[in-house]
Amino acid sequence: MSRPEEKLPLASFVQEEMIENLSESLAQLLGTLPPLARLRLLAFMHLVENPDTMKATLEIEPSGIMRLTLDTIVAPCRAHQH
Repeated sequence: MSRPEEKLPLASFVQEEMIENLSESLAQLLGTLPPLARLRLLAFMHLVENPDTMKATLEIEPSGIMRLTLDTIVAPCRAHQH
């Protein structure tokens, strides 16, 4: 019997396959989005991956409108400039 912290080979394989397929699907989806939507999604993904490099401000108006503003001091690499 394996210890709880050990990953089973089959579970690891399935996880790797899911991550690879998800990455491919997301790349295809990003290509179909308008540039502004793509930029917003990439900024949010950056916040999730590197929260210490971003400042997030959430504003909620009485009408229920929400605005999430993301700001970073890290300059984007050329591949991520829009």
